[in-house]
Amino acid sequence: MKRPNLRLVIARKIRKERLKRDWSQEELAEKIDVHPSFIGQIERGIKTISLETLETLCLVFEIRPSQFIGESSGEKIYRKREFTENIVDLLKGYSAQEQKVVYQTIKQLFRQKRKMRKFC
Repeated sequence: MKRPNLRLVIARKIRKERLKRDWSQEELAEKIDVHPSFIGQIERGIKTISLETLETLCLVFEIRPSQFIGESSGEKIYRKREFTENIVDLLKGYSAQEQKVVYQTIKQLFRQKRKMRKFC
């Protein structure tokens, strides 16, 4: 399983939290004492943030640092083995035909996701 690009995970979370509060990039920049263009660069994944900036963002958004990258943001990060074991456990008790249908469905979802990435 491919590891997520941490810079982009954090970038998406910052944008999501900012928009949830209806703040412009300029408003967020003012709150954390950075230039507005820096917020745009962070959200596009062009620039990385320091731990100090991450800490400041956590204070402003009133969230824990782990929420930028972990389960709390709805994105659980699995290890390959753990992921495989979870899938196998889910499929126990199903016939070979039913397992094949599940596999084909997942495969199709991944194809669609790849196609969507090309357009975004």
